[in-house]
Amino acid sequence: MTTQELSRPADLKLVEKAWVEALSNKRVDEMMALHSEDVVLYDPTLPKPLKGHGELRGLIEGLYGMFPDYHVTKMRSFGQDEWVCLEAEETGTMKGPIHGPGGHMVQPTGKSFKIQSSIVCKTAGDKIREVRIYYDVLGLMGQLGLGP
Repeated sequence: MTTQELSRPADLKLVEKAWVEALSNKRVDEMMALHSEDVVLYDPTLPKPLKGHGELRGLIEGLYGMFPDYHVTKMRSFGQDEWVCLEAEETGTMKGPIHGPGGHMVQPTGKSFKIQSSIVCKTAGDKIREVRIYYDVLGLMGQLGLGP
């Protein structure tokens, strides 16, 4: 049986700096610098994981295009070994188009959302190597006027 340890405070701060501070303040270059070049990101709305800085940058810039007022608020963070979990509240207003099923564009609704999410990151040294994001996709779509 192996002994499991709590994440280092530096790992908690790394994840908060990237996924709360840099993301909320549109500091994309800082966001990239906090992730490894070979970062992998999983999101329930994506058909396959994103890989590398180029794909991560595209996701983040697209997010700002859809939700110019996008903001993340930390609720709490904790971790074990190299894994950190950030519980957050995300908000924004849909002012730009979004890619829908089958690749067609869905026009902005002007509606706002507020969701709870968990952003789970694997760290290595001073970089984030893997990101797994969990949230209520159906609830988000409903708030945006795009679902039930």
